[in-house]
Amino acid sequence: MIKRLISHLATTYRIHSLDQLLDLLSPDEHPSFLQEHRSRLILDRVRFLATLFAILVPLWVIVDVIILPGEILIPILLIRLLSTAGFVLLARNWNFACTHRNSWIAMSLLLINLPITFFASAHYMLTLPHNEANHLAIHLYALLPYIAIGLLGLFPLTAMEGALLTLPLTLITITGWGFYAETDLLQLMPTVWLLFIILGIVFFTSTLQLQYMISLISHSDFDPVTGALTRRSGVENLNREFEKATLNSQSLSVVLVSIDDMQSIIDEYDYATYDHVVLEAADILRDVLRHSDLLVHWSEKRFMLILPSTDCSGATITVNRIRNEGIGTLPDGKPVTASIGVVERQSDSIEDIPSMLDLLDQRTQQAKQQGKDRAILCSVP
Repeated sequence: MIKRLISHLATTYRIHSLDQLLDLLSPDEHPSFLQEHRSRLILDRVRFLATLFAILVPLWVIVDVIILPGEILIPILLIRLLSTAGFVLLARNWNFACTHRNSWIAMSLLLINLPITFFASAHYMLTLPHNEANHLAIHLYALLPYIAIGLLGLFPLTAMEGALLTLPLTLITITGWGFYAETDLLQLMPTVWLLFIILGIVFFTSTLQLQYMISLISHSDFDPVTGALTRRSGVENLNREFEKATLNSQSLSVVLVSIDDMQSIIDEYDYATYDHVVLEAADILRDVLRHSDLLVHWSEKRFMLILPSTDCSGATITVNRIRNEGIGTLPDGKPVTASIGVVERQSDSIEDIPSMLDLLDQRTQQAKQQGKDRAILCSVP
């Protein structure tokens, strides 16, 4: 059943594995580079929309002056001023880190502004006499929660995130209509039905954006042959993880796996065998890693493993698993071997990225000089 579903999704939405499907349902297992890309995009769109509303909301004053009587015009204008101030604050380019938490706070503040403006304004509008102009004004303000729900479709969200955000907005909208509308529940049913249609569209567009983002990042940051990160993307992620580990005083281990005797494999067999060895090594290494770890195709015969929040002991466990699993086999059944070097930021007293890479390369070369098919590990304190 699951395989059939994945097959359908692969054809329609380019979802080729259960992990890719889970990435669209929940953000819990998203790798750090995807979280940062997504958070940056959400914050940029929050700033853009906040800037747009900071311009449009004050312009609505023209409609208020035309429609509303003088006795409630002043409080409505004050509400509009406070709403505009909130949008102006969100539109500013704050020096916030592009984290999942900060993007959620900014997005929530943007979306909740419109329903709050609606409730506050409707409180005063209930005192208006029942005539056609006042009825029109109330209905115009009642559209604000719908706009907030529609805005969700502009953000790349997982299904769980979309549900968490739309639930309170939907309750606010239905409650607002039930409390302020001058119609009974039966007459509101078409409006509620329209609301759920909008919700379905919002859910689809949000997850479709997220899927497109994951696909785009995969094409630009991943080696199309092995599926591992490219060296350029690996350097960016290593810098990001090193900075994060330094700021939070956390462990960070890096492993360099260099396949032994690749030139001899090419000479004895052919380049097709070489490609097979590299692909098999990538698959084996990927299976050993956690979801938060990163696999980088560092060079033709080298793979780098970036292990966030992993001390020297944890890195040793990972290396032992690699050596126990083996790195692959040749067509005649002979095992493929690898020389492995390991460094850890804290135990090796690493101060910067260049010194980490230098030490990593030294230990890998040392493993080759000592006879290959071995690992030179980091220094356990």
